[in-house]
Amino acid sequence: MLTIFLTGASGFIGQALLKKLVASQCRLICHVRSAEAGEQVKALGGVAWQCELDQQQDLETQFSHCDVIIHVAALLKLGSTPAEFARANIELTHTLLKAAQVAAVKKFIYLSAASVAMHAPQDLFDLDETAPLTQCVELPYSSSKARAEELVLAAASATFQTVALRPAFVWGPHDAVERIIGPAVKLGQFAWFGHGQYLFSTCYVGNLCAAVLLAMDHEVGGQAFYISDREVLTFKEFMTARLQAGGFQAPSWSLPKSLAWALAHFAETGWAYLPLRGKPPLVREMVRLMGYAFTLNTEAAQQQLHYHPPYSIAQGMAAIKASLDNRKTANSM
Repeated sequence: MLTIFLTGASGFIGQALLKKLVASQCRLICHVRSAEAGEQVKALGGVAWQCELDQQQDLETQFSHCDVIIHVAALLKLGSTPAEFARANIELTHTLLKAAQVAAVKKFIYLSAASVAMHAPQDLFDLDETAPLTQCVELPYSSSKARAEELVLAAASATFQTVALRPAFVWGPHDAVERIIGPAVKLGQFAWFGHGQYLFSTCYVGNLCAAVLLAMDHEVGGQAFYISDREVLTFKEFMTARLQAGGFQAPSWSLPKSLAWALAHFAETGWAYLPLRGKPPLVREMVRLMGYAFTLNTEAAQQQLHYHPPYSIAQGMAAIKASLDNRKTANSM
């Protein structure tokens, strides 16, 4: 039985991956930050481990019992500072890699992001792994993921396999649409960028989990792979369907992309130099991530990992509706 150490196990992607790996007869040691998260992990069949991930000696001891490290945890909150992204996404990944190497772990799978190859605001079609990684200061999340991915791939050796998976916009039950975008639409705080009429690759969480399982089973190292759904819809088509599956109405208004970019830059400047609370309501990275055509070429994953998305977008939407119905039934009992 494989023993896997999983970071981010209590999050949206982490929980879906935990369920899939437990069903595949793997033993899961899951890092958690709270007792509540530990109980969630235990209920799903994992072993909870509550400790700070920057303690390398503790990690080395724990990793000595593991065959595979799957690093999902990341700071995703747009509007965070570059220093916050660096600590959470780059420095933590470096610590985990060093501990895994000392502990002689066989494989390290890093959940990267498709946006690591985004640059200036422009349409990108059929993007493959040969595209250069971003250095844009206005994209601090994507840049931090790119730098962390570079560390992961550079650490590969004959005895230490490393793989980075770059999923497109990940969606499914309990995703960011349910937690953030849908409520924002209700408050009139979410609009289309340029009417949303551009092609946009996505990745249902079940398809991402399938890619992780394939990466575990195949002898690949020091490589990155784009992962996405097999269908490509326009952003408006996809997001409207996702909002409706979750019981939300689609927004009725739109911002020109150039105006959205300018407003986001203005907001970032205000939050950087004035004593304002919280995070800016709009940042340039948000506009870049969701405001332009973005389609992926997954041929490398198909050929080397034998990745073929097992779920269609329609099946993913049905799973979201079923999840909501189950929660409503449970809450009514």
